Amino acid sequence: MAGIFVVAKKEFLDHVMGKKFMAILAILMIISLLAMYQGVESYNEQLESYKERTAEIEEHPEGMPPGWMPKKPSILFVFQMMSMLFGILYAILAIAIGFNLISGEKESGSLKSLLSHPVFRDTVINGKALGGMGALGFAMLVMTFLSIGILMMLGIMPTGDEFVRILVFMGFTLLFMFSFFAIALMCSTVAKNSTRAITYTLVIFIVISFVMPIAGSYVGMQLAGDMPEYPGRGIQEINESEDISKWEEQKEEQERIREEWQEEMQEYMKKVMRVQEMFTIGDPKSNFDKVSAAVLDPTFEPLRGFFGPGGEEPPAGTSILEALGMVWKNLLVLLVFPVVMFTIAYVKFMRMDIR
Repeated sequence: MAGIFVVAKKEFLDHVMGKKFMAILAILMIISLLAMYQGVESYNEQLESYKERTAEIEEHPEGMPPGWMPKKPSILFVFQMMSMLFGILYAILAIAIGFNLISGEKESGSLKSLLSHPVFRDTVINGKALGGMGALGFAMLVMTFLSIGILMMLGIMPTGDEFVRILVFMGFTLLFMFSFFAIALMCSTVAKNSTRAITYTLVIFIVISFVMPIAGSYVGMQLAGDMPEYPGRGIQEINESEDISKWEEQKEEQERIREEWQEEMQEYMKKVMRVQEMFTIGDPKSNFDKVSAAVLDPTFEPLRGFFGPGGEEPPAGTSILEALGMVWKNLLVLLVFPVVMFTIAYVKFMRMDIR
């Protein structure tokens, strides 16, 4: 273990002091500031709207359904925007750290020199992996402190639940980065040089994160059949000047048809998603998007959206454990994927012929 930590410390310092790491981290920080600014602006606008609507309801409570109140906006909206913006950048940072860990050593000849000393091979590969993950953890720690610090400077204090969700989100983001770091490390071990390593890594990244999700969506829609047509255009417009009983009948019929469409649409999207999940089972980004949505949405439901059930009443709250239980398969992929990639890299490195 002492040897592993010596190698890990050297790799960690080489990463965090390197120009490549500092440049990517600086870009992440700049984009983080922009995302935080836009997110806080939207949050403040939603908060003002919430206060105005609440004041109106308090003044005229008779006009609202019993027990109905608008949902107070959450600062987690800011981190939802960050999640959408940062997925690719986090993957690029992880790839940049891992793609030449082994291939670079082979090109320079330092790996042969290193292994000529009384050091075990597993010490080298484990130390390099640990040092790279430590650098990614350092980057995530900086981004976490930066994000929370900006919120506090702006006078926005997350609640206890929001604070926990933010920390859990950052933890899963780090796990997501580990996935692409493991891919890069695996390619670095398999490839003969760094050029091939970065090429292999980018090909895998593009295929699993872009090609497969698009193909899964297309195949899923083809297998699910025609999308249910929205019935709004086919329903006779309601004329309030007509007989009130006829107007009520039309309204009830309209609601019934729309509810049937919503159920059909929900079943259709379930079929599409089942097929798409088969194509994206090995995509860290798709699984990370679903896990982060569960963590950052206090009212998370897997199928909420334009095809989900309607209604004016805000959805009920979902605890973070309940939300994670809904996406346990995606969470399992994020946990298993980097282990599988590192195992391939480890076995290949231990059997590598270095002469």
